[in-house]
Amino acid sequence: MANIDITDAQAWVEGTKLTLSSLDANLEPQVTSLIFAQLLGTFNTVAWVNPASTPRIVRTIIAMHYVAWLYDRAYSDDAEANAYAALLRQYADANLAGLIAGTIELSELPDANAGISSPSFFPTDLSSSQEPTDLNPSDGPPSFTMGTVF
Repeated sequence: MANIDITDAQAWVEGTKLTLSSLDANLEPQVTSLIFAQLLGTFNTVAWVNPASTPRIVRTIIAMHYVAWLYDRAYSDDAEANAYAALLRQYADANLAGLIAGTIELSELPDANAGISSPSFFPTDLSSSQEPTDLNPSDGPPSFTMGTVF
C-alpha cells in the first residue's frame, strides 16, 4: 500500500499543467523507499505502512518528490530542466534534512520522555539491605568502609 494518497500529491501539482487521477504504482514505492532510507538512521519507519500511519510531514516530503519526478518525466523533452520540479525537490530535501538534524520535529510521534518520572539507579534503598535476599543474593553488609586499613 502507498504511503501517500492522491490528495497529498495533488496538493503540489499545478492544475493547468498536470492532473492526477491515480498514483503511479511503480513510482510511489520507489520515491518512498528513497525517503525512508534517508530517515532510517533517525526514525523507525517500519510502522509507516499507509497514509494514516505515516507522519504528515513525511507524507508531504514524499508527495513533493513524487510530483517532482512526475514533472521531470512529463516535460523531459524540453531542453531545460523543469524549474518547478527542482524547486519542489529542493524544498523537500531541506525539510528532510531538518528532520534528520532534529530541527524539525514529527508532531505525531509520542514524546520520548513521556511517562518517565525520574531516573532509577542501582542500588536503591531496598537493594541495600544488610542481609542477602533471594532476589539479590550478593546483598549484605558492606565489604569495606571509608578509613579501613587493608
